Amino acid sequence: MAVALTSSSTIADAYAQWQDNLVWEGDTTKAQNALEAVRFLLACRPKQIASETGVNINFESLQAIEQQLSNTLTRLGTGVNRAVFTRAQMNVY
Repeated sequence: MAVALTSSSTIADAYAQWQDNLVWEGDTTKAQNALEAVRFLLACRPKQIASETGVNINFESLQAIEQQLSNTLTRLGTGVNRAVFTRAQMNVY
């Protein structure tokens, strides 16, 4: 598990935590770590997130990722998948 990001963390720390948790589907801990990193990056709103060649991360893509992570954590947090049943009535003539 990654160390929680703090006010003294850097953009590089948040980016590294996000990269360490890219495969978060189905794993609550990794999803929480990834969400924490994405929210940190969104709060800082840096012009450049990584100095790697070919990396292009913008604010809009981070917002979409944050929404997806939040939805997944909400679903995983319930422990069950939700289903809705409606009452039906059968009339026999």
